[in-house]
Parts: sequence; structure tokens; C-alpha cells
Amino acid sequence: MLILSVSEAKRQIKDLVEQTGRRNQVFYITRYSRPKAVMMGVEQYENLVRQVSELQGELARIWAAVEAPLGADEPILLPTSDGGTRLFQPRRPVTPDVRDAIRRAAQLALAQRKRTPEQIIQDGHVALERARQAAMINDQAIEEEAEAARDD
Repeated sequence: MLILSVSEAKRQIKDLVEQTGRRNQVFYITRYSRPKAVMMGVEQYENLVRQVSELQGELARIWAAVEAPLGADEPILLPTSDGGTRLFQPRRPVTPDVRDAIRRAAQLALAQRKRTPEQIIQDGHVALERARQAAMINDQAIEEEAEAARDD
């Protein structure tokens, strides 16, 4: 990238045209020290226009995905703190894997609401017992085992 004044560009126009075509050189042309124009080869310009067009198409597809409502077969209801639910609508595009993970997490949270406190406590005891057994296999201590190990 070279910066030239309008008067310099006028004097060297033949050479500048050659350089833009041969070396893909880009020239910024200034007037009163402010950029006013850019001079580049046709091939470079066409590549830029093509890239911008492709990016605009991709952006349009992304916005369509963001603004598209959830399909009738895939609504995701998220639990709310007041005991209700609300429809999940992402503000940004999400992959199908992320959508499935959110759906599974919401289903688990909704299923947890149906469990009684006794069921939750029982599951906690089962998980703690599994952790203790795994700790003993790995020669680690958990809670009471740590105190027993200190007393030995």
C-alpha cells in the first residue's frame, strides 16, 4: 500500500496502472492529506466484491437462523423460578448439539421438580456411597474415612 497525492498520481498514472495490474499493488490517493480514492487492479477489485457478496449471503443465512421460530416439533421449555416454564428462543445461532444439550438440561430440571425431598435425599445417599467406594478403591479418604485415618 502506497499513499500518493492527486498531483503525484497524475504524473505517474501510466506506471501506477501497470503496478496495480502486475503486482497487485494498492494505492491510496489523497487530496489535501486526506484519503479520497483507492486505486487497485481489476482482479483484486473483483475478488473483494465476490468476498463481500459471499459474506453478505452467509450473514443473511445466519440472521434467518436467528430469527426463525422454533419448529413445532422442537420446542424447548425452560423452568422458571416461580414454578412455571417459558419457551426458549436463542438470540444467536446455536448448533443442533447445543440445542439438544439445552433441551436435555431443561428436561432434567423439569423432572427434578416432580421428585419429592425424600427421593432427592435418597439419591444423594446413593451418590455419596458410590463416591466412598470409588475413594476406597483409589486409596483416597472422604469425610469419616479421613477422620478414621488420622486416628489410626
